[in-house]
Amino acid sequence: MKKNVLPLLIFCLLQGFFLKAQAPAEERDPEKIREYFTEHLVRIAGPVLESLSKNRLKETMPVEVTPHPWGDRKKVTYLEAFGRTLSGVAPWLELGPDNTPEGKLREKYIRMALKAIRNATDPEAADFMNFTEGGQPLVDAAFFAQGLLRAPGQLWERLDKQTQANVLKALKSTRSISPAYSNWLLFTAMVEAALLKFEGQADMVRIEYALNKHREWYLGDGIYGDGPDFHWDYYNSYVIHPMLLDIGAVLKEKTNNDYRLLIERAQRYAAIQERLISPDGTYPPIGRSLPYRYGAFQALAQIALLQKLPDAITPAGVRSALYAVLKRHHRAPDMFDEKGWLTLGFYGRDPEVAEGYLSTGSLYLCTEAYLVLGLPPDTPFWTDPPEDWTQKRVWSGKKVARDHAFYPKTHREPEWETIVDSTSFAGYEAFEKAWNYQYPWGSDHNGSARMYAGPENRRQLTLDKHVLQIRATLVTEDEGKSSSPPHQRIKYHSAAIHSKHHITVSREYPLYKVSGEFRAPVARGTWPAFWLTAVNGWPPESDILEFKGDTYNWQNTFITPGEVSTIKKNIPDAMETWHTYTAVLKRVDDTMLTIEYFIDGKKTGAHRANFTGKPLWLIINLQMEGSSGMPGPETDTFYYARKVTVQRAKKP
Repeated sequence: MKKNVLPLLIFCLLQGFFLKAQAPAEERDPEKIREYFTEHLVRIAGPVLESLSKNRLKETMPVEVTPHPWGDRKKVTYLEAFGRTLSGVAPWLELGPDNTPEGKLREKYIRMALKAIRNATDPEAADFMNFTEGGQPLVDAAFFAQGLLRAPGQLWERLDKQTQANVLKALKSTRSISPAYSNWLLFTAMVEAALLKFEGQADMVRIEYALNKHREWYLGDGIYGDGPDFHWDYYNSYVIHPMLLDIGAVLKEKTNNDYRLLIERAQRYAAIQERLISPDGTYPPIGRSLPYRYGAFQALAQIALLQKLPDAITPAGVRSALYAVLKRHHRAPDMFDEKGWLTLGFYGRDPEVAEGYLSTGSLYLCTEAYLVLGLPPDTPFWTDPPEDWTQKRVWSGKKVARDHAFYPKTHREPEWETIVDSTSFAGYEAFEKAWNYQYPWGSDHNGSARMYAGPENRRQLTLDKHVLQIRATLVTEDEGKSSSPPHQRIKYHSAAIHSKHHITVSREYPLYKVSGEFRAPVARGTWPAFWLTAVNGWPPESDILEFKGDTYNWQNTFITPGEVSTIKKNIPDAMETWHTYTAVLKRVDDTMLTIEYFIDGKKTGAHRANFTGKPLWLIINLQMEGSSGMPGPETDTFYYARKVTVQRAKKP
């Protein structure tokens, strides 16, 4: 027996070693991490939404309070649980149903949420919520309103008319509550923002007063006072930044207000939040309302959801950091009671850490950390390989960027409206919403390739992992000559696409940016292009990328057939490496505009042209021979594109 002890011990130690070695590999899988987020959001939100959808929330939800509660928390705790849960789960629900397991799960929870909204606002329902008694209902009516604003398609438009009327009545009833002179002003503003969004009218004084006071209370470096004074707590994340952003978004939509400064301040605060997360997922337990747990990172999650993260932090790094925070909290064995409800405490159950205004319903603000689930699974946040966040890089000896205080930009980046986004190559359905097959005029142009791409031909044009691939192949039969000058004999089949949107620089939209990443062939006889050309006649033309049989990219601007300006740049690895090609078109007056050309973010030059008011097609194609020389290759030629975007702005 003694002889067997040592091998057994070695086996156990090795088994433990290999199990530990396997765990990080699982954590490096973004798909598994999304599943983890989804599983735990459902675990938290499930009891609230399921009970309320059955009109049994007041019957089933326990009400845990501190040893010295402020009044009867039962009067307010149910609306707390409902409003906060809805606010956190809404972006995920807004993705809507689909045929994936997650999409089917979303539909289940959308239906629950719709029933929950009906019961919460129906005066005849057992779970009708208290919207008027005491001050607290104003707070959680605001979270309820915020949830509706974050999922208008799924949580507002799918409501029946009677329930919509009940919701509006419930929200208006909170006007009888006077807010405290603090972040509470934003609760009145949030309610009014929802009324403005869904009814078209609101008490604008309540909105403007809250915004003006928070302009006064801004202290610098991304931090607002909670009222006139600074408080070292997480209320900038629990309430202030997220509500300012959501209110600002409604005002931008309804009144065209500029809320870029709100975004910039929130970006700075998000950068600070990312730096607060330790390598093991812990963070400082500072200030009041700690039982909101990882709801403390709502501001970071929301900036990630808006895809507005500051340059110093990456989506994958934020994903890894939030995942670490969630896992750290979930290690506590008593974060949930035996029936799945959250318990009062910070790390696990600890009622003593909670203030008297907190109870079970309050705790569901933690769902705000899951806002990132509102990003579709195919966005970089959920697909990029894992990255370390700031503190993990620092404490493992890696270099990090310097951190600086935030000051408002004197020369602001325009507020871009995205017309064609970077996901248009995610699949054929998304592609066909933004792009048409072929040239705008048909299948032929000025080379020896004829375009054959379309739903019936996936050989010349394919989409895979957000990458567009165009293939040019030699033809085996005589197809005659191109129908376009100079009428070359057709030797190749290839592909071209053009955007459905016409790019027109005008007084209304004086600024356009067209950009994309490409790997372009440079062999003799290959002629890839990414270009703008006139909808009506020719020219205008602007070539953002054009290789003509060698490693030089041509960025041309044709004003007349004989008047052309050209910028040439040698890119030896144009086929092997992804490079970004960009053009920025800016109106000068009703006739002239400027076109600034960039490669990999570096300006290569600028041209002036009389293109203002002239609609342009955006084309991606792989032509052959012609200006790129003859003979062309005898083997297949490939041209790759990804992250192609078209953006415009009303203000330069």
